[in-house]
Amino acid sequence: MIHADGKPKVAKELFEAIDDENNSITLRVVEGDLLEHYKSFKIIIQASPKGEGCSVHWTFEYEKVHGDVEDPHTLLQLAVDLSADIGSHLSS
Repeated sequence: MIHADGKPKVAKELFEAIDDENNSITLRVVEGDLLEHYKSFKIIIQASPKGEGCSVHWTFEYEKVHGDVEDPHTLLQLAVDLSADIGSHLSS
């Protein structure tokens, strides 16, 4: 992942939940650069069938270390790229 400063960043996540019935997974960041800016960071990804493909909904739940920390907008492109990969996998 690339942060707003243009430098690569690393995050280690643990799976908190895998829900096959709802095509969703929940990840919690446990180590890495994100935790320099956020006390906690959780990612929920849910794929829903749509026509001949699917749509993927991402939810970021986070608590900032302090008020000056920006929202994680730089993760949006990562979400777009991974959504395309998930969609391709589920459609095949």
